[in-house]
This record gives sequence, structure tokens and C-alpha cells, in this order.
Amino acid sequence: MNLGMESVAARGAVRCRATQNFDVDMQASAFGYSGWGQRYDQLSSGLFQGSIHEIKLPAFTLMRETSNRVLLQKGCTPSGIFAIGTVMGLAEHGYHCGEIMRPRSAALLEPNTEFEIRTPERFDLVAAVFSPEDLCANLDDPSVNFRELENELLHSAKTIDPRHSEALADFLLRAFETSQESPERLLIASNQKQLAEEFYALLTETLSAGGDTQTRGLCPNRERIVRRVRSFLDANPESALSITDICDEVGVTRRTLQNAIQEVFSISPQHYLKAIRLNGFRRALKACDPGRESIGDVAARWGFWHLSQLAQDYRRLFGELPSQTRERCLNA
Repeated sequence: MNLGMESVAARGAVRCRATQNFDVDMQASAFGYSGWGQRYDQLSSGLFQGSIHEIKLPAFTLMRETSNRVLLQKGCTPSGIFAIGTVMGLAEHGYHCGEIMRPRSAALLEPNTEFEIRTPERFDLVAAVFSPEDLCANLDDPSVNFRELENELLHSAKTIDPRHSEALADFLLRAFETSQESPERLLIASNQKQLAEEFYALLTETLSAGGDTQTRGLCPNRERIVRRVRSFLDANPESALSITDICDEVGVTRRTLQNAIQEVFSISPQHYLKAIRLNGFRRALKACDPGRESIGDVAARWGFWHLSQLAQDYRRLFGELPSQTRERCLNA
């Protein structure tokens, strides 16, 4: 079975690209924009399925991402690039940099800034990725200064309430649906200009209105605890860290750690720690040379000493055995 399927079509200034992904790491690396440095960790159990659609227009790139598992997405926005995404539907709340994401809420990412998103299952996000300079250049309006837009974006709220982002969400969804149903319309220069005009107007309206309200966030102290836990795990990727190790490093009790991780990820610390280790083991398994390291060798590096239990836990989370992951990678 292939890990993903990709289709690309280009004509003039418009380029369309779609990937169907059956591997969480393929999903993380499927974006056409380079420099995101994304890493996805799967937190809920089952075979992964996701998709990335990108439509590159002269003024901005329209992007839609779907996935069917709870993911922890971590990365950094490329230099000079902003992204604003609206959530089409959520079976439960998601989190963006410590703030709650609801249906039709908007999340704003700014350049050179690390982000962390916890998605729910059945995640569906439509977004625009753009540089203020390119967007304003396509308005053909000398009175518009891209530096002013850039400054407004940098000082805006990073999560915007659905009351103020719904119009932008509707526009992005309409634009995406048009790209799928009648892509020839996007090739018309006047339509491209109209898209840029409408996006700019809705973007500035959303930023202005969104600054008037405060999106409810996580308990700041609990969110800080989780960030410190994440940093500790990232700094010790192949260490078999225990809950006690983490509590000692972060300086909190087990109860405090339990409450923090439960609020942010809706799972226990034990489940979270095991999921992070299993994701790391999976990436290492796909990257190693089968002639030099066995599955057991890789497992030992990640602190898994009982291979039968590892196989059960791995299959429960990813929907396949470690041997099946290795075989797919060899045959890809």
C-alpha cells in the first residue's frame, strides 16, 4: 500500500496540488511551502487518513487540511509568511497555542514563530497562506501599504472568536469549493483580482473585530507546564522517561501534571508519554537501515523492552504492526 497519493496541475499563475496521505509523517511534510519544519504526533488510536489540498493563486495560497486522528502539530512558520485558518467543523474542542478552537474560529500564524496545535478527530481546516507584500501587490491600489497590513497582523489576536471570523471562513470555503468544482474560473484574471480584493477586505475586518474580544484559553499555568514537558521530551528523544522523571524536571506533583495534560490533550500523562514515544519509535523505524538495525534494536533505543507489548500498543495506536510499517517503507 502506498503511503500517499499526489496530483498536481498547473496553468498560468494558478497551481493546484493534492495529496491523500495514509501516514502521519507524510501529512506533516506534504505542504508545498518549504520551511515549516512541521512534526505531527498521533495521539488517538487507529489507521491515519488525511489530505492536503493547495491552490496557489497570485495573491495567496488556499489550503485545506483534513485528518481523522487526534494530532499534536508542531512547527514554525517560514520567514515572511502569514497564515490564517478557519476550522470548518470540530467533534470536540481543539487548541491553538493555548487557546481553544471552536467551529469557524480563526487561528493566525505569524512568521518565524513556533506554533503548537492539538487537533480533534475529524479535523477540517481551510486556510490562506500569504505574504502581505504579495497580497497588497495584487490589489493594484497604491493607497494600500503592505507594511501597515503586516503591522496589523503582528499585533492581532492569534485566535479569533467565530462571531468575528465566520465571514472569512465562508469566503475561504467558497473559494476552495470553486477550485474543486469549476477550476477554470480561477484562471480568469478579473476573478483572481476579485479574490484578492475580497480576501484583503475580510482579513482586515476579521483582524479589527477580533481585537475587541478575548478568546477563552487554557489555564495559563497548566499550558506552561505542558510546554515545559514537551521541551523536556524533545530534548531527550530516545530516553525512556518516566512520569517521575518529568515531574522532577518540571517541578510539579503527579496530580498537577495529571490536571495539566488532561486539560490540554484530554488524555492521561501515561497515555501522552506512551504516544510520544511510539511516534518517535515509528519515525526512527522508518529512517533506519534494516540491514543494520532490527525492530528490536530500534525498540531498545526508545526504551521498549517487551516486544509483544510494544506490538500491541503500536497496533492499537497506528492500526498496524511495526513490521508492516517497515515493509511499507521498503516497498514505497
